[in-house]
Amino acid sequence: MTGIDGVGSAFAAAQYGLQSASDGISQAASNIAQRTAEDAVAPAQPIAANTDINNATPNSTSSTSRLTDDLIALNVSERNAQASAKVLGVADEMLGTIIDVLA
Repeated sequence: MTGIDGVGSAFAAAQYGLQSASDGISQAASNIAQRTAEDAVAPAQPIAANTDINNATPNSTSSTSRLTDDLIALNVSERNAQASAKVLGVADEMLGTIIDVLA
């Protein structure tokens, strides 16, 4: 009956993956909301037309970079959740097959 143990491990791995993805989504969403609130309180200085991009204010550049990082983290967490959901679906199908074979 080692096959059933494997199904349990698959369910546990999927559950852990979904929880981890949920935590990542929550953290990234919180960071994005915080950055948006910070930008609303102290908006970045606009870059003048004759200013080189390298001379832009460090805060606006790093804020944009951090926002990009948070959006990427959000996307990665979403994909991790989708992958974990697929693992859960396959484990469910496998358990159904095992029950059908043993019944």
